[in-house]
Amino acid sequence: MPDEINSVPPSLPAPSPTQPQTNRGIGHLSMAEEMDSAKWTLPPIVPILIGLAAVAVVVGIVMFVFRATPTATGTIAKVIAAQQEANVLVAIHVKFENLTDQPLQIRNINAELEAADTKKYTDIAAPAVDLDRYFQAFPQLGEGRVTPLKEELKIPAKTSQAGMAIFSYPVDKTAFDARKSLSVRIEFYDRPAMVLHQP
Repeated sequence: MPDEINSVPPSLPAPSPTQPQTNRGIGHLSMAEEMDSAKWTLPPIVPILIGLAAVAVVVGIVMFVFRATPTATGTIAKVIAAQQEANVLVAIHVKFENLTDQPLQIRNINAELEAADTKKYTDIAAPAVDLDRYFQAFPQLGEGRVTPLKEELKIPAKTSQAGMAIFSYPVDKTAFDARKSLSVRIEFYDRPAMVLHQP
């Protein structure tokens, strides 16, 4: 029993200060190396600038090749207004040209009135079959009468087209005459729309 009390386990040897560091694995990075300078963490700037310039050139070429080309161009030739109770009827004459190598087909026609108080009113064109009734009730709308523009009308390639459409707005003729702007939007099948503004 006394032998057990007096026995002392052997002590472990202390590591030598000159003992070389052991390899701690592939993911270990010395703090001195990590914080040494920015050159270890920032990529070179020249290759990045060259890459950005190349991307910008490619995007520019793609945008130029696939840019939207105008389908048609034209003008509002004449605007005639007539008072109808609390509304105003407006006959708008337009002239435009098909700039494409294929026929254009009208999908729909609408016009927007911006009044002097900046309120905007939009209306779709009256059906072409109703124009004769409008001309009988309001003869001034038929002044300089031209072919009615209508949905499904086909305009041959590289040709000009003149036509008219009638719209109605919930303002009186005085307010219409004092308008801020008037525009006509003609939408085509499978082509960008054409918007004409009154000069």
